[in-house]
Amino acid sequence: QVRLKPHLPLPTNKFIRPVMFCAAFAAATRLSDMLTMLSFLAMANIGTSATSALSAGTSAGSLTIRLEKQTLPLHTQDGMVHHKSAYYGNLSIGTPPQHFSVVFDTGSGHLIVPSVMCRTDTCKQHRRYKRRASSTAMDVDADGTPVEKGQPRDQLSVAFGTGEIAGVFMRDYICLEEPEEQQPPAAPDATGSLLGTSKLQGSKKMPLSNMSGTSMLQANVTTTFSSNSPGEDKEQEHGCMYMRFITATTMTDDPFEKLAFDGIMGLGLNSLSQAPPFNLIETGGQEGAWHGEDYRLKMFGIFLAVSELEHSELTLGGYKQEHMAAGEQVSWCDAKQPDLGHWQIAVKSITAAGQRLSFCDDGTCRAVVDSGTSLLGVPSEFGYELIDILRHNATEGECTGNLPSLEIELENFNVVLGPSDIGRPEFVPGVDEPEAEDEQQHPACIPMLMFMDLPLPYSPKTIILGEPVLQKYYTTFDALVPRVGFATARHVKPKRLAWVS
Repeated sequence: QVRLKPHLPLPTNKFIRPVMFCAAFAAATRLSDMLTMLSFLAMANIGTSATSALSAGTSAGSLTIRLEKQTLPLHTQDGMVHHKSAYYGNLSIGTPPQHFSVVFDTGSGHLIVPSVMCRTDTCKQHRRYKRRASSTAMDVDADGTPVEKGQPRDQLSVAFGTGEIAGVFMRDYICLEEPEEQQPPAAPDATGSLLGTSKLQGSKKMPLSNMSGTSMLQANVTTTFSSNSPGEDKEQEHGCMYMRFITATTMTDDPFEKLAFDGIMGLGLNSLSQAPPFNLIETGGQEGAWHGEDYRLKMFGIFLAVSELEHSELTLGGYKQEHMAAGEQVSWCDAKQPDLGHWQIAVKSITAAGQRLSFCDDGTCRAVVDSGTSLLGVPSEFGYELIDILRHNATEGECTGNLPSLEIELENFNVVLGPSDIGRPEFVPGVDEPEAEDEQQHPACIPMLMFMDLPLPYSPKTIILGEPVLQKYYTTFDALVPRVGFATARHVKPKRLAWVS
């Protein structure tokens, strides 16, 4: 939950943003262990560049950010090694610039970084924002009102499943920047990323099931704000803008002392943010961080690489035709319940292994497209049904091929995922026992799924379209309508397959 502590009466807003982990090869783990997903937030390189070539969907003034994928091992209590992955970039805050690593997340609505005012050992493990070191910094309240020195100010408390962060509101000059020199990302092992994470925001903690993680949802906020503030005479640079954000002044040791993150940059809809000036998509085009045709200013595209021969990219101010397969065009699906802040679209039907399921026949199925989720998220009871239907024998020790497939029918597009996209080996406990060894003579493959049950006001039949979908399909988000677009992605090399030893 989030508690505003204003010096003047303000509406109380509750923020809860669960962070989900999914151990794809393990049973459910403790919530505190799941929260280790936040360690992703400091470990990637990015580069920014203005797109020079004008192509369909891309304007000349758009901004392309290169993302790097970080894959890290996680040792579970059963001795098995799983992996977690996320996509990161760098930005700077203030004048002169202070550098931070962040994850760009469509399931979040704010930029959050630690503050130098947080003096615990946990905070000192991360890069912290120094307000006094920036000549362009401004202390503000939740509605954007400047706070004079020594005066009381609004505070924000964010409660997680096993920990809490408290912070204050700031406004400063923010630039999406070239990468710093740092060690290259750790290379994944032969199995690739086997642990899922999610950074979806919503309204309250979500009960989770087997093969799932913790979750923190942020509620919608309708705070009024001031659009005009002093200090805007700094010469504007491409990729830079004045923007409001949150600096954490306290962080509990558990679980944050174990984490290596700096912060998170939200790419959610405007209603997921405290106010429009906290929202990157609302602020960037208006402030001149990218420019072009008006109808493309609130549009961005995400391309996730599947091999070392290509780079993951975030394009702000349009999308890139070059990331689409030959002959492909964007198919748009209107966003539903945009007041909730998430990129949520309608699901008409779901078909598994050629069998149309009755799950969506009542018309209440929804899908949230979330770049911060590493797997495909499904309601727990439905997840077990999908596993039973899609279980199949491995092909020459690999979970590969296009069949059996999972087909998700959207309003104007069909998402089709096969074993090559979501398959993983099924491990049977007690493999050292003779009977179990006999069972392993014919290893099976099952889909990698994150089990999650969303609370109201979300439909109980909501699925999460995470990394597997964004890898297979170049995905475009348009906050002006709002809507989400899909096109088959063009990859240099096929995705690495899951294999059975």
